[in-house]
Amino acid sequence: MKVKSFLGGFDKNFSYLIWCEKTKLAAVIDPSTEPLEILESIESRNLILSKILITHTHHDHITYLNDYKNVFSNLMIYSFHNSINLKEDYIGLIDNEIINIGEIVLTTLHTPGHFSDSVCYWNKKNKYLFTGDTMFVSRTGRVVGKQSNINDLYNSIYKKILMLNTETLILPGHNYGFKPSITIKDSIKLFDFFQCSSLEEFKIVMMNYEKNR
Repeated sequence: MKVKSFLGGFDKNFSYLIWCEKTKLAAVIDPSTEPLEILESIESRNLILSKILITHTHHDHITYLNDYKNVFSNLMIYSFHNSINLKEDYIGLIDNEIINIGEIVLTTLHTPGHFSDSVCYWNKKNKYLFTGDTMFVSRTGRVVGKQSNINDLYNSIYKKILMLNTETLILPGHNYGFKPSITIKDSIKLFDFFQCSSLEEFKIVMMNYEKNR
């Protein structure tokens, strides 16, 4: 599995191009950055873009979806099955559903909290987790908008993500940290968002963050 990140979009967004070296099949995770450089990477590597995977349907994460659809007529679009802001046809995902891109296997993890249709895409073999806005380098996503829920976010972080192999690399939806990606192990070691022993403690950490941001 190969991964290349692209930075841009509305607010330091990341899009990720992933591909299978053997089959040349590829996918874009979150069409949130200007697509030209990604399209050039696809062409230069002779890749076949077959899928778009959406981590959640906040507008900044789906901004350039139509640009890809205009270029690739047979694209399959994947998003959580109860997507909020996706109107066109897409393949609805459920928790723990498997997606194949050539020989790459991704597991869908439903991780509501920042947004109700948030999902992460987990590649167990290579220890990659594409987290969208559920988890960043240094903190979690915020829970200040409609379809946000702090209880759900706590469960998504502590009962799903932090239960994975601690060497798993977090590949977030925005470049908000001191580096583009981080392991779960280092997240727990360095940041109080991931050191809470209870929901109540997590709520205090989140409240303090909002107060001081």
